[in-house]
Amino acid sequence: MEIEDVSRLVDRAFEIDDPTELETLGKERPAALTPFHLRLADSEFRWVADLYRAMSEETAAELIRRLDADDDPDGLLHMLAAGATATAFRHEPVGRLSHAGSWERTPSGAVRRLSSAVAVALTPGSPAVSGGRLGECGWCGFPMWRLLDVPRASLPDLFGSGPGQIVIATCTLCGSYATIFNDSAGRFVAFAERPAAIPGKWAPHELDGLPDAPALGLGAARPSPFAGNAWEEGGSTLGGSPQWIQDPEFPSCPRCSETMPFVGMVTGGDLWADYGEGCFYLFHDAGCGLSAVVYQQS
Repeated sequence: MEIEDVSRLVDRAFEIDDPTELETLGKERPAALTPFHLRLADSEFRWVADLYRAMSEETAAELIRRLDADDDPDGLLHMLAAGATATAFRHEPVGRLSHAGSWERTPSGAVRRLSSAVAVALTPGSPAVSGGRLGECGWCGFPMWRLLDVPRASLPDLFGSGPGQIVIATCTLCGSYATIFNDSAGRFVAFAERPAAIPGKWAPHELDGLPDAPALGLGAARPSPFAGNAWEEGGSTLGGSPQWIQDPEFPSCPRCSETMPFVGMVTGGDLWADYGEGCFYLFHDAGCGLSAVVYQQS
C-alpha cells in the first residue's frame, strides 16, 4: 500500500469518525501509519493503541513538547505509551499508562518488556497445544480447560532458550468473574477467596459449557506482533501483544508481586464451535512457575 493510499484511509477515518480500517492496517503493518501519527494526534482516536505502534522518536519528542498546552494530555500520554519509543521510556509521566504498550519501568528505572515480538497464529491442527481437561476448578469443581501448553523456548525474547513448559488452564465459568491462577502442571491454585458472584454450585444447564471446537495447534507467523484479534474466531495467538477488549489488565504474580508477562490469547470464537465471545488473555511467570488467565468481553 502506497503512502497516498494510507493518506486516503486517514482522510476517510476523519470523515466518518471511525478508525476501524486504520486500526486493522496498524495491527498488520504498523510502520504504514508512522508518517501520520502527528496528524492522528489532532483526532479523537488517541485511545486506539494499535494506531501508534511504530512511532518514531521524532514524533514522540514532538508529542512531549505539546503536552503542557494540550487539552487532553492523558490522550497524548496514552499514544506515547503505545508507541513504546526510547523517548517515551525516558518521560516519567508516560509510565503510568505504559501497559498500553506492554512495558513498564522497574523500580531501578529500567524498562521491562511485557510481551513478545514472536507472534504465531493458533489454529485448528495437530499437534494440539490447546484443548482438553486439566483437573478441576478449586472454586466450583468444574473442569479446568487447557488453553496453552508450549515450551518456554517458544518465546525466547521473554524466557530465553532453556527448558520448561508454559501450561495454562482456566475455569471457563469462574474465569468470567476473576483472574484464574494455575501451577506449572496447569492445576488450579487459589490465591484469593472465591468471588461472591460465584455460586457454591452452578446450575445444571451452565455445566454444559465446556469448549467443543477443534483443538488448536501452531499455525503461521502473524505479520506483526500486534496482528492477533481478540474479537473474532481465528484471532488466537501465541506471543505477540494483547489486543484488549477493555482496559489493559496485566496481573501481578501473587508470589513475587511482579507484573506477569503476556504469552498469548485465545478467543471464545476459537473455543466454542457454535458461539463463543470474549477473549482469554494468558500470562506466565517463569521464575515462580505460575500462570494466570484474565477474561474480557464487550
